[in-house]
Amino acid sequence: MQRRALLKLLASGAIMLHSPTLYAVNEVKKAKPLKRVIWILQRGAVDSLHTIIPAFEKNLISLRPDLATGLENAFSLDDQYKLHPSLINVHDLFMRKELSCIVATSTGYKGRSHFDGQDYLESGLGAPNLQSGWLGRAMDTLGTEGIAISKSTPLAFRDSSRGRNFYPSNFDNSIDSLTDDLVALYQYDEKLTKALTSGTEIKSALMSDSKKRPSASFSKLCSECADIMQSKPNIQFVMIESGGWDTHKAQNARLSRELGQLDDGIAQLKKGLGKDWKNTLVLVTSEFGRTVRQNGTGGTDHGTASSMFIAGGSHLGGSVHGTWPGLSDDALFEKRDLAPTTNTFSWISTAIKQHLGLTLSQAGAIFPDHPTYDCELFTRE
Repeated sequence: MQRRALLKLLASGAIMLHSPTLYAVNEVKKAKPLKRVIWILQRGAVDSLHTIIPAFEKNLISLRPDLATGLENAFSLDDQYKLHPSLINVHDLFMRKELSCIVATSTGYKGRSHFDGQDYLESGLGAPNLQSGWLGRAMDTLGTEGIAISKSTPLAFRDSSRGRNFYPSNFDNSIDSLTDDLVALYQYDEKLTKALTSGTEIKSALMSDSKKRPSASFSKLCSECADIMQSKPNIQFVMIESGGWDTHKAQNARLSRELGQLDDGIAQLKKGLGKDWKNTLVLVTSEFGRTVRQNGTGGTDHGTASSMFIAGGSHLGGSVHGTWPGLSDDALFEKRDLAPTTNTFSWISTAIKQHLGLTLSQAGAIFPDHPTYDCELFTRE
């Protein structure tokens, strides 16, 4: 060995002996970034038939003659399905193979109560359990932390001390979608409807000044979420709530608005996460779907099977998963709803197992009643 090379080698060794922190820093740089999961819960039961549109279904227009208007500009996903025209960014992710759609899926809940359906979805078990949430079990299983962008700690975090909630204090606590949900709830009671209208008018008058705080739109919450994740790299699980999906009447306008907010929100997440998007899994689900037939007020009522999105920078996207059950009377659940053919929890379990590199035992601890599917959703490292 040449004398100069030997001196360099000895010098580097001396530096490592006297500066162990330098070695530690180099090791940290080599460590893989934490893979993360964002769960978007669409509270109110999203209408899946006009989110992921089965364009091949001849019965769709006859079942929804009024709701089918305005979908001429829907984005093609393949030769069978289209995407609602408000989902321009979601469609872009699909074409980039960073997002997939799943049709005709449900949690297994067969009732029609929003509260029970959401409890079932947040619990993630085969039977109602208000003492345990699937995100709480995920955090405890992996020994990591989570945060919910919500005004209170959700059931999904229950029975774990590793999760907490956060809500931007500079946002208005009153969200327009809440009023919409109350309108749907009170629609058959004239007195309650009148009282709500009066209260809404008073609120509008009180908040008419220019100094009112900005409304907490979903896209703004997603922007806040990305900022939090960038500033707190130890957080692995995030839950974001989205409301306004209970479209009992005037569905076309409301669904377009809410899907537009969802679309903007997902775009904000990708933009805000930057390079960390490739290490992030985004799941979008709702407690159940809506009726196949339109009702008399230009909307739909509580149904059964719904749809979901899976997205992320390392996701093998660009596919529509799930088995289509059909829209004939014989194929409908209780002759009114889209029938479920796969399970929402099994899809979530499959996605997080592959994305986080979980063992079967770990996946089973999070979703003990729902096995994973044999479907490759993520690239292998």
